[in-house]
Amino acid sequence: MNDARALFFARIRILKNSAAGIKNEPVLKTTFIAVLTVSFWVGSFFLFYRGLSFFHAIPAVGPVLVDETMYIFFAVLFIMLVLSSLVVCHATFFNAQEIEFLLSKPLDHRAVFFYRFVQSSIYSSWAFLFLGIPFLVAYAIIRDASCWFYLALPGWFILFVILPTATASLLVLPAARFLDYRRARHVFIGTAVVLALAAFWYYRSVIAPAAQEGGDITAFMESFLYHLRILKHPLYPGYWMASSIIEAASGRATASVRYFFVYAATTALALQLNHIAAGRLYYRGWLASRNRSSRPFPPPDAGAVNRILSIFSVLPRPTAALVTKDIKTFARDFSQWSQFLIYLAILGVYILNLGSVPGSVNNPYWKMIVTFLNFSATSLVLAGFTVRFLFPQISLEGTKVWMLGLAPVTFRDLVLQKFFINGVMILLVSELLMTATNVMLETSPGLFFVSCAMTALTAVGLTGLAVGLGALYPNFREENPSRIVSGFGGTLNFITALIYVAVIVLLFAVPYFSYHIHHAVTAGTFRAMLAAAWTGGLAATAAAGLFPLVLGYRKLQRAEF
Repeated sequence: MNDARALFFARIRILKNSAAGIKNEPVLKTTFIAVLTVSFWVGSFFLFYRGLSFFHAIPAVGPVLVDETMYIFFAVLFIMLVLSSLVVCHATFFNAQEIEFLLSKPLDHRAVFFYRFVQSSIYSSWAFLFLGIPFLVAYAIIRDASCWFYLALPGWFILFVILPTATASLLVLPAARFLDYRRARHVFIGTAVVLALAAFWYYRSVIAPAAQEGGDITAFMESFLYHLRILKHPLYPGYWMASSIIEAASGRATASVRYFFVYAATTALALQLNHIAAGRLYYRGWLASRNRSSRPFPPPDAGAVNRILSIFSVLPRPTAALVTKDIKTFARDFSQWSQFLIYLAILGVYILNLGSVPGSVNNPYWKMIVTFLNFSATSLVLAGFTVRFLFPQISLEGTKVWMLGLAPVTFRDLVLQKFFINGVMILLVSELLMTATNVMLETSPGLFFVSCAMTALTAVGLTGLAVGLGALYPNFREENPSRIVSGFGGTLNFITALIYVAVIVLLFAVPYFSYHIHHAVTAGTFRAMLAAAWTGGLAATAAAGLFPLVLGYRKLQRAEF
């Protein structure tokens, strides 16, 4: 206990010193960030409130749909937090340089474990706090919740994020102790494939046929939610937390407290199991991860990966060397490619779900809504992708970044190389995704072209934003991408990316809904509004994507390493 107290006390002192350093920052910078954060929360609250109000207004089933949304939110979020924690725990428990220092001191290994456990919980769930707060506040207002509901929100948030991390760590500890890296990778991929096939079978055989039976959007939603009842299984932790919140919003305090304590008791049991497992497996697992010899990598001209990377030989040699290094580093980092697979799984589930959209979506009103929702969902996934994978790339050059100053590569070339290579990849993936979803939705040619063009804009803007802010706020001392993203620059990138996506959506949604749905403007006015939307979109993309790039490489050029 004393060891854990000392570790957390030291961390608190570090945080206090970091917070004190904010006073030395320019007032304009801190004001801008504060305004940006508040604007993000206000904008998110507005979007969630409008969406939940829309569901709540549906006759007969509206309030039920709002509650079902809460069940789905926590059910899916629990799974995503477990997956995220699996990756973060592995990197935080075994790969951080701080671990080697701490384990060399006369500290209880279990104290070190729980110290890193708390950090893993924060790193894997900070995005949930940003999005969960406005979502639950909007839900509380829709449901007319009492004042004590808002007072209980911090307790729900803190308790909810602990259990996924505890579950993930119970899987990571024995895996690190008894499996080497490559075997663990095969187990992870095999498990992911089996789960994906099982989910695909359940979707194609149960959910999709039933969803197609509905003749209108209301019947479709009722049928779809009915077949998602597996997410409301009484033994599922996400169901307990959602039920506690729903019961509290409905004024049934006794039932809310009962579900809360069920979740709390399960969390306490998981923490106790972690305490036992850490004492027996953590230090041995760390030693095993250090002692295992890895298979030697093939020479530069051998191996399947090296032969594939030979296609970059057409680029200038310094650029080709940087691209090859980035790809190999990514492929060898478990925390990177495993989360990449998670993002691909999310996209796959999303595309499959579009196949169950009912025929009533042919109505112009629903067609327009679904098209813009499709673009919004695609852009949000791309925003998360760029923040998670592109923002840390400059920082991952590490403490040896000064060597680039001796190489025939300038920092300007480094930033532009990462922008163009990643930009091409993001553009191809986003356009392929948008084309596939538009074909499945049978979008009209006009909306098809506009949505693809909007996607190209956002791909360029989000790539430039992530790479530019990554160069503007690098952290060369950190090797864990999750910790890099969880810092100030990553948080700023996350908020700015969401605001940028919202701006692009609003710029184009206003003229289309005004003309095609509400018939509030003439054809000439619509064309003028559309031209203004394109102008505003290009300006927003230049501001979000190009301006940070310039600031980023200029800062690197002025830095002293």
